[in-house]
Amino acid sequence: MFVKCGLAGILGAVFVLTADLRVANADDNDTWALLKKPGHMVLLRHANSPESPPDADKVDFKNCATQRRLDDAGRAQAKRVGDAFRKHGITSLRIYSSQYCRAMDTGRLIRLGPVKELPALNQVYLADLGGMKDAGEKGRAFMRTIPARQLTMLISHVTNIQAMAGVSLASGEFAVVHTDGSGSVTIDGRIKVP
Repeated sequence: MFVKCGLAGILGAVFVLTADLRVANADDNDTWALLKKPGHMVLLRHANSPESPPDADKVDFKNCATQRRLDDAGRAQAKRVGDAFRKHGITSLRIYSSQYCRAMDTGRLIRLGPVKELPALNQVYLADLGGMKDAGEKGRAFMRTIPARQLTMLISHVTNIQAMAGVSLASGEFAVVHTDGSGSVTIDGRIKVP
């Protein structure tokens, strides 16, 4: 059955999907400090990738020519993100990424550890309400499996991060989050590396 859904309906559904998420405020130094405390993880939106040309209808994860790619600014941005982590004393972490080339390339350019593909982080579209709900559930379920003492970064797309944590990040921006026993996600801070 086809359902016509306007922007208000989509935004309302996103609100419903993320209604149990909590946000805490922190400045940049406090946010960086949290990364050295057990139980926190990083949700990173891949670095800058122009919208045009768009992904092909059938994305082939082994063929980057079918996908949007990082541009020069995006590659430089990813390197700066890695440099910022090292500047704050974080020289390695576990990295999981969407299979899209722009996300995998972001992880590799950060140079903080090997990048493992995680299909649950693959891009979903805002208009796909079922996909958004599923992406949020799968992402949060994976987050609950991460050992508290293992600093982990999840690299994904704006819509997936909205579905998992209820926050809209700019390209190359990250949120530091933690989960509670019920699986709810709390955003402890956000950092946009210049």
